[in-house]
Amino acid sequence: MSSLWITLAGGREKANLVLVSMHRALWVVGLLLVSAALLRAAPVSASVYSVSGTVEFAGPGSSSFAPLQKGQILAIGTTIRTGDDGIVIMVTTPGSAVQLGNDSILKLTALAFTKSGGAVTERKADLQLNSGVISALIDPSTPKVTDFKIQTPQGAAAARGTFFAVLVYHGKTYVGVKEGHVVPTASGP
Repeated sequence: MSSLWITLAGGREKANLVLVSMHRALWVVGLLLVSAALLRAAPVSASVYSVSGTVEFAGPGSSSFAPLQKGQILAIGTTIRTGDDGIVIMVTTPGSAVQLGNDSILKLTALAFTKSGGAVTERKADLQLNSGVISALIDPSTPKVTDFKIQTPQGAAAARGTFFAVLVYHGKTYVGVKEGHVVPTASGP
C-alpha cells in the first residue's frame, strides 16, 4: 500500500496524523458503505457515523450552530464545523464517506443517489470545504455514474472512485491521493 502525505511548511506531520487516523476509521465505515450501497435512496441526506471532540452544525439557511450527534441526519445546505479537537465521519451517499478533521468548516451543497434495476445509476456529492481537512472514500465500482467533488476557495478536487484528502491551510489548497485518480481544477479567471 502506498503512503499518502501532504507537504506543508511545518505541517507535514499534522497531515500524516490526520490521514493515518482517518484511514483506520474509514475501514469501519467501508463496511457500512458496502451494505449501504445495496439500499435504494430517494432524497439523499448525509448521516453521521461518529463524532469525537467539538463538532457543531447549522442547518440549511441558519447561522446558529448546535452540537452534532452520532446518528444525526444532515440535509443539503447544512454547514459542519469542528473545533481543534473535533473529528466527524459521515456517510454522504451510499458508497461514499468522508472524515472531516480538526478546525474545519464544510458545507453540504449537493447530494444525489439513484438505483435502477439493482444498479447504481447516479452517485453525486458536492461538498464545500472552506477551511481544514477532509478525507473521502468513494466506492470505485461505479466510476461512470459517480461525481464526487470537494470545492475549496481555490478550486475543486473531483473523483469517481478513490481514497483522497483535501486540505485548505492558510488560504492554499492541497490534495493527496491514496488510491485512484483525482482531477483538480482551479477556480476563477
